[in-house]
Amino acid sequence: MEREKRRIAIPKDWSGITIQMYQKFKEVKKKKLKEKELGLEVLGVICGLDKEMMERIELKSLNKMVNSLKFLDTKIPDDKELIKKVEWNGKKYGFIPNLSEITMGEYIDIEQHCKGADKNIHKIMSILYRPIVKETQTRYSIEHYKPSEDLEKEFLDFPILPSMSALSFFFRLGKILPNALGRYLTKEVKKLKKKVLQENGVGIT
Repeated sequence: MEREKRRIAIPKDWSGITIQMYQKFKEVKKKKLKEKELGLEVLGVICGLDKEMMERIELKSLNKMVNSLKFLDTKIPDDKELIKKVEWNGKKYGFIPNLSEITMGEYIDIEQHCKGADKNIHKIMSILYRPIVKETQTRYSIEHYKPSEDLEKEFLDFPILPSMSALSFFFRLGKILPNALGRYLTKEVKKLKKKVLQENGVGIT
């Protein structure tokens, strides 16, 4: 019987790695397996192959595939520059244009997800990166934030490179964001106070 042929997509470098691949890779690394076992498990999680599938592959080809993923042993490229725009799934996504104007909902959800950053990268990215709705040569605006579990799951396939650039950038601003949130809350309190006074017939000068 002729062997069933299947095209296997193998990433050539970090640009081909998604958030989900990265998360599974990190879990495999924690097992502290022997080199050969580790190579096969990594191949399995990166290329979506189970043990039965790998047993059908010629040994020579299998070793070549495992070796092609050695780049995963290197550090993720980090030029310390935020990747602001990403082409993904046929759409153009943009990082939140102005973090000083981040909403309370966005900030609270990001802060919550950051408590388990590695496991929640996809959730954080679904907040930081959203479809661009308007763009000029120097500026762009993105969709309003609408929390969604389905969207979070979709972001498991978001590329890891822009994700890491965003996390690095976001964490570097850790001391600035609380101040930004404070300014935002102050504005909201003033708006609420004004609304209450107006509803009670009290004029504001």
